[in-house]
Amino acid sequence: MKRQESGFTLIELMVVVAIIGILAALAIPAYMDYTRRAYLAEAFNVAGAAKTSIEEYHAANSAWPSSNASAGLFPAATYSGQAFTEMRVMMSGTVSIIRMQLNEKVASGGHVWLEPLPDVSGSYRWRCGGDTDLTQLLPSNCRG
Repeated sequence: MKRQESGFTLIELMVVVAIIGILAALAIPAYMDYTRRAYLAEAFNVAGAAKTSIEEYHAANSAWPSSNASAGLFPAATYSGQAFTEMRVMMSGTVSIIRMQLNEKVASGGHVWLEPLPDVSGSYRWRCGGDTDLTQLLPSNCRG
């Protein structure tokens, strides 16, 4: 009596490898977008300290600061993180914006920014934005 061998056939193994390949093809781009979003969140969190300085400057002077120095912040290049190389306060029209230059982990040379919108109550709301190709990566409250 011959004993029957047990195991997987070549076809079964190929089907499993094909399924794993399809799942990887879908999961890797989604994961890359997820990590890029996390890096952008870090950049916006670092800008939180600058928001306070800009608001204080505007409350005291009834004008917006035009640079990091006038806002009482360190030079732009001293602010860097895993996702950005500088954080610069600059004028855009009649208001200051906080602009962060991104590095290769998100979009090399790309920019995201925060713009203050004075509220009637005397407080400030901040609108965020970014380059057109970064729209899908911005936090949900920035899209739209």
